[in-house]
Amino acid sequence: MKRCIIETLILRHFDQTRETILEIDSFDYVNDEVLSQYDDEEILHSIAFYSKNMFSAEYNYEIYDKELLIIIWAFKHWWSELKLIDISIKMFIDHQALTSLMKDKELSRRQMRWVQKLTDFNFKIIYWSDKQNIKIDALTRWVDVVLRSFKNERVCYQRITILTLNWMKIADLKKNISKSIYKQVLEINRIDENCTLLREAIARDETQCENIKLKNCCVRNEILYHDNQLWVSFNKLLQMNLIREVHDQSSMSHSDILRTVKIIKRNYYWSCMQKTIDQYIWNCYVCQRSKTSRNKSNDLLQSLSILEQRWQNIVINFVINLFDSYNYNVILTVIRRLSKERHYIFCIIDDEDITVEKTAEMLLQWVY
Repeated sequence: MKRCIIETLILRHFDQTRETILEIDSFDYVNDEVLSQYDDEEILHSIAFYSKNMFSAEYNYEIYDKELLIIIWAFKHWWSELKLIDISIKMFIDHQALTSLMKDKELSRRQMRWVQKLTDFNFKIIYWSDKQNIKIDALTRWVDVVLRSFKNERVCYQRITILTLNWMKIADLKKNISKSIYKQVLEINRIDENCTLLREAIARDETQCENIKLKNCCVRNEILYHDNQLWVSFNKLLQMNLIREVHDQSSMSHSDILRTVKIIKRNYYWSCMQKTIDQYIWNCYVCQRSKTSRNKSNDLLQSLSILEQRWQNIVINFVINLFDSYNYNVILTVIRRLSKERHYIFCIIDDEDITVEKTAEMLLQWVY
């Protein structure tokens, strides 16, 4: 068994002369793809795996568009490999309606735009059920486990609890929220080491402890107070939760810094409280997006020049000092900066032979 594990090649290098298989599937909001090829003994070997999450706007696509989107992503990701294949690529998918994709039919504008990107490839869509698509089915099952195991934003919104009229009382909700955060502050105040040090310093009639002035501090029932305000521990998470309870609730409408500080100071206090609240509100996503910035306005944006044709703005790089393979020792990479399309050109070049003329000849032959 040990010898079989060592000798068996699971992943192999891509060969453009061999028959290529693409297995793709979409699961809710995750797309999985497997690129495979047959060897000389007609054994199917995996070449590469690819998985990508959808954006929030793509979550709402119909299943037909989701499956079509996977095909677009597969050809876009492995564009440089699949573009060179002369043999028809077999694509296995579990959505039977896509088998007639390239035939004459009425398509939406989005689908028509996607289909135009597939005209450069030679492929055939074949229907396979989930049970036959073993590799992809294993990947999507793992996604299902992760989806059920961890808190996911999509799952939270899919489960809704209908509240009765008794739960819709505003007074009850406020009472529960304030009680929970107050109880947390009270419990941590009683057991926190820093609060214990401050209480011991107050018992010794000290006026300062670790750069904290104790003039207005007092202890009542083993709880530390500052001017009748409950002392909040130096726990950053507890401070953030307290600020969030005041600042983010709907009745406050994401108030400004001064108002938030004023409300928190009614019942709570901690060292450098103003600085902590400033930092939280300056990093609040809702405030930054919805409130007008009072900073100095920037100059007008300078638009980039519009390209007249493809492959006009490119990046060229030579990969040298490689071992000889099929009499080649250098790879010329040409990347289009706008769409990230790429060409990998194999060539035989010595360090002294890399000239502008030879580079231009390879670009004219393989790119332009």
